[in-house]
Amino acid sequence: MRRRYGFKQLIILMGLMPVLLICLGFSAYLIQQQLADSRQLLTLRAKAAAEQLSVVSAHMLNDQHQSELANITQMALEENGVRAVSIYNHKRQLITHAGPATALPDISAITTAKPFQLIDSEEELHVIWAIFSRQPGTSQPILGWAHMNYSWHQYQLLKYQSLLAGALSLGMSILACIIFFGYINNNISRDLHTLQTAIRRLINGQRDMHIHMPGNDEFSDLAEALNQLNATQVRELKELQLNLEQSNSDLRETLETLEIQNIELDLARREAVTASRVKSEFLANTSHEIRTPLNSILGFSNILLKADINGRQRDAVETIRNSAVNLLTIINDILDFSKLEAGKLVFDKTPVQLRELAEDTLIMLAPGAAEKNLDLALFIQSGTPSSIFGDSLRLRQMLTNLLSNAIKFTPSGYVRLDILCNDCDGEYANLTFRVSDSGIGISSEQRRQIFRDFGQADASVTRQYGGTGLGLVIVQGLAKEMGGEVGVDSELGRGSTFWFSLRLAVDNNAMQLRDFDALKGRSVALYDRSQLYSLSLCELLESWGVRVIHSRNLRDIDQDCDYSIISLDSEETTQLLPACQGEHPSIILSPHADASRADDGRIWLNKPVSHVRLFDALSKGASANADKPLDNFRNHQLLIVDDNPSNLLILKSFLEDFGIMPTSAQNGVEAVSYCLDQRFDLILIDIQMPQLDGIAASRQIRQRGKNQHTPIIAISAYLAPEDPAQLRDAGIDEYLSKPVNEAQLASMLTRFLTPSSEQATAEGSESLLQPPSEDSIPRPVDLHQCLTLSKQRPKLAQSMLEMLLAELPELREKLCHAHQTQNWSELAELNHGLKGNCCYTGVPALKQAVIALEVELKQQPAANSETFQTLLAHIDELLEWQHQHELEVLFG
Repeated sequence: MRRRYGFKQLIILMGLMPVLLICLGFSAYLIQQQLADSRQLLTLRAKAAAEQLSVVSAHMLNDQHQSELANITQMALEENGVRAVSIYNHKRQLITHAGPATALPDISAITTAKPFQLIDSEEELHVIWAIFSRQPGTSQPILGWAHMNYSWHQYQLLKYQSLLAGALSLGMSILACIIFFGYINNNISRDLHTLQTAIRRLINGQRDMHIHMPGNDEFSDLAEALNQLNATQVRELKELQLNLEQSNSDLRETLETLEIQNIELDLARREAVTASRVKSEFLANTSHEIRTPLNSILGFSNILLKADINGRQRDAVETIRNSAVNLLTIINDILDFSKLEAGKLVFDKTPVQLRELAEDTLIMLAPGAAEKNLDLALFIQSGTPSSIFGDSLRLRQMLTNLLSNAIKFTPSGYVRLDILCNDCDGEYANLTFRVSDSGIGISSEQRRQIFRDFGQADASVTRQYGGTGLGLVIVQGLAKEMGGEVGVDSELGRGSTFWFSLRLAVDNNAMQLRDFDALKGRSVALYDRSQLYSLSLCELLESWGVRVIHSRNLRDIDQDCDYSIISLDSEETTQLLPACQGEHPSIILSPHADASRADDGRIWLNKPVSHVRLFDALSKGASANADKPLDNFRNHQLLIVDDNPSNLLILKSFLEDFGIMPTSAQNGVEAVSYCLDQRFDLILIDIQMPQLDGIAASRQIRQRGKNQHTPIIAISAYLAPEDPAQLRDAGIDEYLSKPVNEAQLASMLTRFLTPSSEQATAEGSESLLQPPSEDSIPRPVDLHQCLTLSKQRPKLAQSMLEMLLAELPELREKLCHAHQTQNWSELAELNHGLKGNCCYTGVPALKQAVIALEVELKQQPAANSETFQTLLAHIDELLEWQHQHELEVLFG
């Protein structure tokens, strides 16, 4: 049981003891400080006197004035504390002395750099100072030494005086405290005894009493409270009945009030919901209105920067572009925050390649890191699933926010991204995405502020680095909506580590885009000065079974390896590169590979490099050197649709750089009209347009005309679609947010179009396998489309088609069973899965039948459906086509 102290003991412990301890500690501190200052002052005075004596004695020693030296030493002896003074010549022979006899101490430590020596003992202080003909520190010889002996007698006397004064002060303080607390204790004891007596009388039932306690303090208040308690208890019995009646009446009134308040709260809630909806619509419309002119500003700024402008004009255009980019970032953050706040985010669930997602994000942010010469590195833990089901747009947004923050607040060093798999049961995996940097870091107190709305760790950060303070809030909100969590580990001045964890479904049926085992057993000589990025490359290459020999010097590269990879940073030039050897393919990784590219047989890749491009470069050797030129899409037909003439002009200017002369339409009705008569290779369409918006126009294009299978890319001023499934249902293949830049266009063109040279080859070989009129009747298998969807990878196209053909017999039986039992939900699910398989394989007839059945199931399913019979007929036709063709020959 806890010990309780009495009132008197508490007064002594809480009042007297702290005061005494403070007085004692403060007195001890003052005495010690005074003694230390006094001792230091005496030492400094002794040094100054010895130095002055050495300066005065220098002239006397040169002129051999021993009588004057004796007078000087005698005068120095008169100073307080000086016990003895001696002067020696350079042979350490005593010239003159005053005071008690003393011997010259060891002076071997005295040099021209340090011309004095202090010897401090408990009883006395010796100061020896070298005598020079000029100022010390020069190369002049030493003429002699001045020796002064000080006594600590004055210091000891001062110490005893200080101790005596401190003891007297402490004693007086203790006596005053005892008298003061004794007086307080007596008064409190008297008042407590009076109150205890009154309480006992109240307990015994004595009501005819009144406690009187003079004064105006807590005890008098307590006595008055006891008097009021007594009076209250007397009145309680008389007022009990009245209180009960009054309570019933008050209860009825309260119920009526609550009912009125509930009605008012419901009305207020409806008004708040309406206001929130209006605010969200306002932000969305404002975003669209702001991002549309921003698209023009950024687009035309990039076009101007390509022109031949210099000096102030180029600086002005770059300032305009940078300001527009910063404004766009702020708008994006505010829009995402408003969507999170309104709870209107809809998350997609599609296959996501983790390494490709992370590499694309790093490559996108690489220019900002290259300006600071930061190392960007990706590490994926062994055993992490290569593909998961999730919302790639939101995952990319979370990684972009964390990585851009890390680059922004890291002046030098590195930024690394780690993807860890904490647990995986085959169906679901617990993944942790961790972004670490060597930046400015944040303190423990600041960590509590950074996840607040519009908050940053320090107010000065906003002025120095910019930003709205919403990036981390958006990451936290997205992680919570996905069922995950966010955290940070940081120390001020030592960098930060931000992380978020998610539980995501594993994509066990993901296709491997490359046969990475093809390089097993090969050897690579790697040069990289960066320890972090070289480690990332080594882990990637070793996971392919490649033996890596790493060196930090270009001269140490192993010439006997199958390949060499030279990874340069922003500060390294290409002048010191070793000579290129044809039998020894060399890959150059550089942050500015495009600018430093040379036609020397080397393979130039941008750093950081994607694993697919690196694998292709190692697999194909020097043939992978040539990136696709800008004009290699010149034979393709594109349709661009936008109601804003400025946006059409920008898209047209960008596409002309790729050798494309696009067809323009200013609304959805005009776009549908074009698609009825002309076939296009790719359609870029705006979402929000008058007369007919992009979604409705895409739906009509898919239903009729010559572009039912043409890839459609939606372009909108909204940051992200609220419902991605709505776009897929309308037949839209991809989504781009304005403003669109050339890099995004190049990525989309590479993904959905075939380069001109490859297209000619593919069409030449395909013409032997298909009838000439490709627009009239959809064929069971479109080899050109297979190659396009697989990005001109025949092995991948063959594997994807084989997987579809292998699943068709069993899937046909399931479809028939679901149709016979009229299980429309199961039929819709099976049909939707078949639609997904058709999207990645060139089977236009089957895909068209699947889409038609999907539309029918959404409207009114029928037992005798001609659409379903058409689907079965196309499945049978495809299976029959399989028996008549050898895939290895077609894709060989």
